[in-house]
Amino acid sequence: MATDRGLSSLSTAVVTVLAVLLLLAPVIAAPASLLPPVAALLAVVGFSVLLYVRVSSSDDEDGGSVWNAIPRRQYDGRHAESGGLARGEQEAAIEEIQQDAAERDPEQ
Repeated sequence: MATDRGLSSLSTAVVTVLAVLLLLAPVIAAPASLLPPVAALLAVVGFSVLLYVRVSSSDDEDGGSVWNAIPRRQYDGRHAESGGLARGEQEAAIEEIQQDAAERDPEQ
């Protein structure tokens, strides 16, 4: 599944680059006086696309979830209404299951 997500992110990035190039085609074909600004713009767009691909293809176990940026102590506070309570309960249940499994099979 991670490969599928990576492929879709890569294809999204390629489509984005192609769209930008098509939009900038008249500017690219413009006189040489516009060449430095266009080159700078293309460099910024290229860097942005590379950054997007790098961030979106991270190998997090949660699939790059936004919850990775939120401390657990805020699940039942500031982020309670946006699913924090459920997320906290889910993580607590997973930890409990892992602890029970570790107690039953100490070799793991």
